[in-house]
Amino acid sequence: MELFIVSSKDLIKVGKSSKGWSLQHHTHPVGDMQSVAFDENSGTLYAGTFDHGLWKSKDNGATWERIGETVFSNRVMTIRVSPNKGVNGISPVYAGTEPSNLYKSIDGGKTWTSFPALLQLPSKSTWFFPPRPYTHHVQDIAVGYGEENFLLTGIELGGVMRSLDGGETFEDRKEGSQFDCHTIKLHPNEPNRIYEAGGGGYAESRDKGTTWETINEGLAPYTYLVHVAVSPADPETVIASGAEGPRSAYRPEGAKTVLFRKTAKEEIWTRVTDGLPSPEESTVLHLHSHPEEPNNFYAVNNRGVFVSEDQGLTWEKAPIEWPEFMVERRINDVTLISR
Repeated sequence: MELFIVSSKDLIKVGKSSKGWSLQHHTHPVGDMQSVAFDENSGTLYAGTFDHGLWKSKDNGATWERIGETVFSNRVMTIRVSPNKGVNGISPVYAGTEPSNLYKSIDGGKTWTSFPALLQLPSKSTWFFPPRPYTHHVQDIAVGYGEENFLLTGIELGGVMRSLDGGETFEDRKEGSQFDCHTIKLHPNEPNRIYEAGGGGYAESRDKGTTWETINEGLAPYTYLVHVAVSPADPETVIASGAEGPRSAYRPEGAKTVLFRKTAKEEIWTRVTDGLPSPEESTVLHLHSHPEEPNNFYAVNNRGVFVSEDQGLTWEKAPIEWPEFMVERRINDVTLISR
């Protein structure tokens, strides 16, 4: 397993293998990296930046090449690689920008297709991002496992928009979902399940996004959720991280964040603390799982990398020398891969 972690110009790659744990550090030449994704098929690392466009690397971040300069706005807030194999050993990759726009490439970023139908939805006139209320952006993208035409786009602040035809058309946000969308996750083995963390709590769909339900019992007062992950072994076992609000979620000074867990046996969210850092001055945890390790979860914040091998009940800190400068940093994005 490998984790790519981005914060400002810094890329931290943490690896776990039979030989133990490792850590590498690279810096991006110009950009404030907002999002990171890795194509396991082609070995390409992508990074979206704030004000410096989209970049790719073929050597795990040691060197970078800018791509899409004539296509994108300079603020590429989200980059996601499809879980489905493409052609010629290259996976489809999706990029989301500020102002909100969605793009797809099937040739490693050489050419891009846009999705104008996303911007024709009735709710678009209400989209805004509170810190910059004059604009909004694509915060997350999710593609169906084995189903490239199933596409979800999360707008901050706008909602989750669904496409069943690969982006030719989109359906507008639905009641019961979180309109202040932060993270969307799908289940690798249960195609009808969708999991969302948002500014007003947790929402899920059990019918592929046709209907939604917000489930917040047990979260209060930490209903400002940012990240969510689901166990590949059990679609009912979900973990979510959040805070009381944005001011205590992202920046180490003044941060106070928590982790919750929910299972089929426990409809109510329960707090998890065993093995995790103290909530104070601990930024919100980025959460991931991978089908190759169906019982494991990974969590990353300014305090380090944490691993659970019992579906989120207990945690251990990865035995790596975590860089001291990262303790004072906001982590913008994390991706987990297996190779």
